[in-house]
Amino acid sequence: NVQPEGHPDNPPIVPPVREAPYSEADMLPVLSTHLRPGKVERRVINLPGLVPLFLIGDDNLSRRWLVTRIDELRELNAMGLVANVRHMDALTELRQLGSGLTMTPATADDLALRLAIQHYPVLITATGIEQ
Repeated sequence: NVQPEGHPDNPPIVPPVREAPYSEADMLPVLSTHLRPGKVERRVINLPGLVPLFLIGDDNLSRRWLVTRIDELRELNAMGLVANVRHMDALTELRQLGSGLTMTPATADDLALRLAIQHYPVLITATGIEQ
């Protein structure tokens, strides 16, 4: 005879408590299924108030783009989303290349769908999308 949960013969299932706080490495890997490295055509958008942001991944195209555009990204105080990254070492390397920029691992699928973006690296501002 099965007793309901909470009955002395069937105590509630309690998940284990994590002793250490979660780290950024626990968020990895981050995989954005709607985005991959590639060419982005410049286009005008109208999103007043949007904070400049850029999307990159753990790939050579993103690394070269980041190094080439770093001064502009810093000037814009752009926030970076690392849309595809598997390991903490790769994220650390991207942050070193983009020294002074904030870069957070995060899936960007929702953003990609809303803005009809299929590729990165890309800079998104209130007035445009460009590579």
